[in-house]
Amino acid sequence: MIITLANWVYSEYVNNTYFQSYVNNLSPILLPIVSVGFGITSATIATLLYFTMRNMRQQEGPREEDLPRKRVPLKKTVKKPQAQPSKTEKSVTGALAPGPRARALISGSWSPRRGTTQDSANEEDESG
Repeated sequence: MIITLANWVYSEYVNNTYFQSYVNNLSPILLPIVSVGFGITSATIATLLYFTMRNMRQQEGPREEDLPRKRVPLKKTVKKPQAQPSKTEKSVTGALAPGPRARALISGSWSPRRGTTQDSANEEDESG
């Protein structure tokens, strides 16, 4: 039926000069209307397909691929015992120290700036 009407409109356009002028005058108006109609129709079809597929997946239930994988528990690492204080340290303090030991300075003197030492002998050698 649609093909028959399309053939009739085409043959009428080719053979009728009045119909040609009518269609040619409508084309500036008709083109935007057809374009917007095509866009709305396409968006509606895409939305309906999306919701239909989503509903079908929900009715099927989750697939094995979608389920979260169960993880095997990791092997527990054995913690090494902390170093025991020496006998001389126990006898001096009488008990374990509650915090970390203070580190002794190896060389140079204390500096207010972190990571720098001031050695007055080296400064004198470089300046003179």
